[in-house]
Amino acid sequence: AYKAVEDMEKEGLVIKVDPHTQRIPRSQRGGEIIEPLVSSQWFVKTEGMGAKAYKAVEDGNIKIVPERFNKIWYNWLGEIRDWCVSRQLWWGHRIPVWYVGATGESEYIVARNEADARAKAIEDGHPEDVILRQEEDVLDTWFSSGLWPFATVGWPNNENDPNSDLARFYPGTCLETGYDILFFWVARMAMMGLELTG
Repeated sequence: AYKAVEDMEKEGLVIKVDPHTQRIPRSQRGGEIIEPLVSSQWFVKTEGMGAKAYKAVEDGNIKIVPERFNKIWYNWLGEIRDWCVSRQLWWGHRIPVWYVGATGESEYIVARNEADARAKAIEDGHPEDVILRQEEDVLDTWFSSGLWPFATVGWPNNENDPNSDLARFYPGTCLETGYDILFFWVARMAMMGLELTG
């Protein structure tokens, strides 16, 4: 940083220099300095899903007990913003995006698995041996948790099987949880369930 100031002073670009005390963030585990890094992030558009979950409570298809917590539901879903689902961690469900080619991120394919991504790439005119690289970021905890109610009973593999656990046990009839995660988890389970399973 001081080198930059010296270079700017040489060019006559510095108006003034003031000392500034700054708190330096450090890792709680190892004590290393944490430096901010701007990076690309994946977002999920939530307006449509949010409206479905809002309406489900409004119409009585989902009932929140006690009813006073409906206000939290309506406030959060009524003013919902797109949801950043990227996390730079080493564990979790990887984001289902494959970049086309050995380098770069300008062309990508969203698919359930690499075989589907490859089929889409070939359909788009790429050769069969096209290089595909999966996104390294993982999904936000609440996104993965939002899939839990239907993924644990066979979704997406058993979507059309009337004798499957998915058909028998989803949707559930009762969920007991803390009010403090009503919008973090419960609203997201409802949004994703309504969107992905109808």
